[in-house]
Amino acid sequence: MGATRALWALWAALGYYNSQAGAFVLHLETDCFLSPSGRALWANWTMAFNQLPLVCYDNEGGHFLPCGLGEVNPWFPVASSISQWLDTHGPPQGPHARQACQNQTQPIWKRTAERRAPPQVLIHPVTRQGPPSARVLSCVAWGFFPPEVDIAWFWNGAPVEAQQGPLSLRSNGDWTFQAERSLALEPRPRGIYSCRVNHPSLQEPIVVEWVPGLPLDLRLKVGLAGAVLGLGLVFFIAAAAVFWRENGRQGYVPIEGSSFPEGH
Repeated sequence: MGATRALWALWAALGYYNSQAGAFVLHLETDCFLSPSGRALWANWTMAFNQLPLVCYDNEGGHFLPCGLGEVNPWFPVASSISQWLDTHGPPQGPHARQACQNQTQPIWKRTAERRAPPQVLIHPVTRQGPPSARVLSCVAWGFFPPEVDIAWFWNGAPVEAQQGPLSLRSNGDWTFQAERSLALEPRPRGIYSCRVNHPSLQEPIVVEWVPGLPLDLRLKVGLAGAVLGLGLVFFIAAAAVFWRENGRQGYVPIEGSSFPEGH
């Protein structure tokens, strides 16, 4: 909670601690507890000795007291003396610490919890053991924040609820999330499956379509191969026409007049 407060607590601890115990590490820690909206609820102040709590601030009682290591002998008398000194000369806690937490965390909260990252969406078939007819599609959305997201399946624009599985949501550990919802395919007339993803970062839902038949990547490869074949065929016909025209000019050339005497 500031260099001055840290120096106060450190001076108090060193004044009551017997340095003959050897090397030690003393550190001060303030934990800020926030509501889902980012409002600071309270702050916990802790003095730790070799990573073990020694003196804590009691928010309900409004004073410092021994905790953790400081609650057992032979540390209890030292922790009690430090607590009494901090109650008189220590850094102010309660509303002051809560306001300090609010001031320090608000800029970070705006860059993290209040930011909006739109999802990316992809449909892909899932291979599962079972009869060949038991095919499953999976609609995956990833890279979005906040975690509130909705994924729904449609067939020719009509909702498909009976065959879709539950929504699976996972954290990526980098302030982004990924979600997935599967759909069991049933024999249907020709049509289009679509996955609709709604998220607070979007002005309108993202809709991705999937047509039964060949996978999308294979359809793209087949279409590309067909286009290349068509261009090759056009080039071959054009080259054959040019060759035929040039070859005709170098062969028989008709001469004006008749090739036979008149009267025969």
